[in-house]
Amino acid sequence: MKILYTCDDNFIWIMSISLISLLENNKHNDFEVILIGKDISPTNKALLKSIGDTYNRIITIVELPSLNLPKSIASQRWPIIAFARLYCANILPKTIDKILYLDCDTIITSDISYLLNYELTKTIYGVKDCVSKRYKKNMGLKPTDYYINGGVLLINLVELRKIDISQEIDDFLKKYEKLINYADQDILNGVFNNQIEILPANFNFMTIESVYSYKNILKLRRPNSYYTKEEIDAAKRDFKIIHYTTNMLTIRPWYKNSNHPLKDEFYKYYQMSSFKDRELQQFKFKGKSNAFLRVMLKFPNWFSFPILGFIHAVLIPVIRKLKSKK
Repeated sequence: MKILYTCDDNFIWIMSISLISLLENNKHNDFEVILIGKDISPTNKALLKSIGDTYNRIITIVELPSLNLPKSIASQRWPIIAFARLYCANILPKTIDKILYLDCDTIITSDISYLLNYELTKTIYGVKDCVSKRYKKNMGLKPTDYYINGGVLLINLVELRKIDISQEIDDFLKKYEKLINYADQDILNGVFNNQIEILPANFNFMTIESVYSYKNILKLRRPNSYYTKEEIDAAKRDFKIIHYTTNMLTIRPWYKNSNHPLKDEFYKYYQMSSFKDRELQQFKFKGKSNAFLRVMLKFPNWFSFPILGFIHAVLIPVIRKLKSKK
C-alpha cells in the first residue's frame, strides 16, 4: 500500500508531524509514503528523508506536474495543490493501483491496518461529513446521497484511471461552479457521486465531533445521511485518525492559543519533531462573521445552536443558490 500526502513547502512542517504520528504508530505495517509536493525546498526534502531514515521507510517526493485543469479551476484563487489528490491517478505510476490519502492536518493515533488491507471495489472511500440536504441539492445530490470529507480517502486508482478527470470536473463546474462551498471537496463528491463508499467515523475524527455532543451537531449542521449517535460515540472512544478541521471558534493546535480538545495529541508528535522549538503563532479570528459567532456563543446553547444551524444549513446555501441565478 502507498500512503499519499499533498502539500506545498509552507505546510511541510505540519505534514511532517502527521508523518511522524503515522510512522510511530504503524511500525509493523507495510507501506511506503509518497508526497505530491509543490516547490518543496531542498531543506524540507532533506527533513522528510531524515524522518524516513529514522523509521527505515521510503519517503518519495513527486513534484506536482502541470495539470490539465479546466479553465473554471485555473481562473479561481483555489490553491492548485488542493486538486492533486483528484489527479493522483494521472500523476502516480500506473504500477500503483490504490492509495490511502491523508491530509497534512491529521494525526494518526493508532494502528490503521484496517485501511491498509481494505479491499476496494468502488472508486472512492471516505468518512461522512455532516452537511445539510440544501448543500447537497446545490451540487445536484439527493438528500440520501453520501457526502464525504476529503481529509482521509482510500482511492482505487484502477477505477479512477478509467475516467477523464479533467472532463468530469469541467462538466461538473459548468453546472455548479457558482454553488459550491467547499471547493475541491464539493467537486470530489459531485464527480464521484455514485462511486463513493463509506468508512467508519473513527478513521477521520473531525473537530466538530470532538467539540460538540451528537445532539448539538445535529442542531448546528442538520446533516442528512450522517452517522448514528452510537457510531459517533464509538468513534469518540476509539479514534484512529484525528482531523483538525476548522469549526466555528475552535483554534487548531499549531497555534499557541489553541482551544482544541484534542490538541495534546498533536503536541505529542510535535515534541518528537525537529520543529519542537519552533515558536507557535497566536491565532486571531477576524471578520464580521466571527464577531457574530462570538456574540451568539455567549448565549445558552438551546438558544444559539438552532439559530446558527439554520444560518449554516439553510440560509447560506439558499443565498448562494439565489446569487448563482444573477
